[in-house]
Amino acid sequence: MSASQDKKRRQAVKAAGESPKTLAERQAEQKARKERRTWSIVGAIVAVFVVLVIVLNTNLLYTGTTSLTIGDHKYTNAEYQYYYNTAYNNFVYNYNSYLSLFQFDSSADPEDQAFNETSVSVIEMFAPGSVPESLSGDNLSEDATWADYFRAVALENMVQVTAIYDAAVEAGCTLSEEDAAEIDSTMELYESMAESNNLRGADGYVAVVYGKGVTAGLVRTLLERAYIAEDYAEQVYEGFDYSREELDSYYDENADDFDAFTFDSFYIAAERVEVTETVTDEETGEESEETNEKVTDETMAEAEEAANAVAEAVENGESLEDAATEDGEYTEYENVFGYNVSTSFIDPVADWLFDSARADGDVGVVESDGAGWYVLVYHSRTDSSDYNGVAFRHILVKADDADEDGEISAEEKEEAKTAIDEIYDQWVEDGETEDAFAALANSESEDTGSNGSSAYGSEGGLYEHVAHNQMVDEINDWIFDPEREYGDTTIVYVSNSSYSGWHLVYFVGVDDMSYHDCLAEYGMPSYQSAPQGLRAPDYDEWLAGLEAGYPVEINGFVNWFAKV
Repeated sequence: MSASQDKKRRQAVKAAGESPKTLAERQAEQKARKERRTWSIVGAIVAVFVVLVIVLNTNLLYTGTTSLTIGDHKYTNAEYQYYYNTAYNNFVYNYNSYLSLFQFDSSADPEDQAFNETSVSVIEMFAPGSVPESLSGDNLSEDATWADYFRAVALENMVQVTAIYDAAVEAGCTLSEEDAAEIDSTMELYESMAESNNLRGADGYVAVVYGKGVTAGLVRTLLERAYIAEDYAEQVYEGFDYSREELDSYYDENADDFDAFTFDSFYIAAERVEVTETVTDEETGEESEETNEKVTDETMAEAEEAANAVAEAVENGESLEDAATEDGEYTEYENVFGYNVSTSFIDPVADWLFDSARADGDVGVVESDGAGWYVLVYHSRTDSSDYNGVAFRHILVKADDADEDGEISAEEKEEAKTAIDEIYDQWVEDGETEDAFAALANSESEDTGSNGSSAYGSEGGLYEHVAHNQMVDEINDWIFDPEREYGDTTIVYVSNSSYSGWHLVYFVGVDDMSYHDCLAEYGMPSYQSAPQGLRAPDYDEWLAGLEAGYPVEINGFVNWFAKV
């Protein structure tokens, strides 16, 4: 420091009223205070680190703190992880063969995979209405990940179960003996899986499957709540009553979808011929000749002439099947729902069939714009009030095309028959009861829509409210036999373009309402965008009102630090 600088410093000190001695004392005191603060902070950091290590090792952040609050219920991170991993595991299990369609890789971290509009559309295709509102439409963020999807599903499930469970308890509902037995079986399975995988009992197994802090006791508690909630929800869903006027009014509003149509169709595709055209490159502006196969006005006119000739033959008394030529495709349709007609055919075909003036034997020629012509013969339209639907259970064993030659050999068919016979023998040994059949369906059936493997299907091989011609002919003819009685069983072989295999079928019974009323009450839940019926919207309204009383508050720190 120069002399002038030292002088200025001394003047500044003097102006502050302090001598060199007092300044030195103050500096020493400040240094001491700084050191005390530094060591206090370091000590605090070390102490916090030690506490965190202890907390993590004791699962305290997972089981001893509140991760989120739903209404008056406080949930730990372990409970949240159970719901998250359940959502994840169910999704991967249900759609394992289709994960690439969802643009999801189960071997990668969901946090690193984008959840986008394609993901939403594919989920909606498989399970309409199942994408959480927080990730639908304008709410879908560009930064959304698959982890966000599983979190949202988990949170929706937690809110729903909590709200319905409280309502169930208030209504006096308790765990049924049947449900308690199922939970016991699940816990025994956990023990068995733990032993097979050298884990520390059921607690060790569920911790691996559902997350840190999750114990077998916690899983049992959450399962009990879920079972009680599900049973009560079913009671509410089935508890709505509708008058004759309400049922008829709703059906009439949706008659074009609900009515069943019987008709014959013959389709003639217009010939595609080579057409050379001059095309212009959008970038360079250069013109070139391009040859493609296309339908032309001439070939459409030829197809129309052929269609008119077939129609004329039918009008002169010949059946459409006999009048049909090799140039087209003939198909008979029996009792097809109008909804299926409108989704499977072009609008002009549906409009022609739905015309209220249509009568048995009417013949129509309908254009498929730029493609070909339909020749249609109308037979009937029914409101399904003349019969009741049925319920049945079944177990499917598919015939395996082991040599991959595209055909099922006699040996391959017989091998599947042996397997279905063994299942039948096991059912007889188990007491020949419906419950025993349902249990075998869940464990042995290859029908994912009814063996409990799909979150959106049924369990125990059960199909309810089945309409005429809804099932393959072999099953349809058997279940609608007027002599059929509860408990009847049969084994039938089915072979079509979709699969080949043996069905063990168990007849449950006939609905106590006409199929007309069944459609009005239950709608068509299997079809996207189809009428829902009266019951589902009433249930949804009840559930929405219930859930409105269960606001969610999330502990951001706990969820961040002990996140899934």
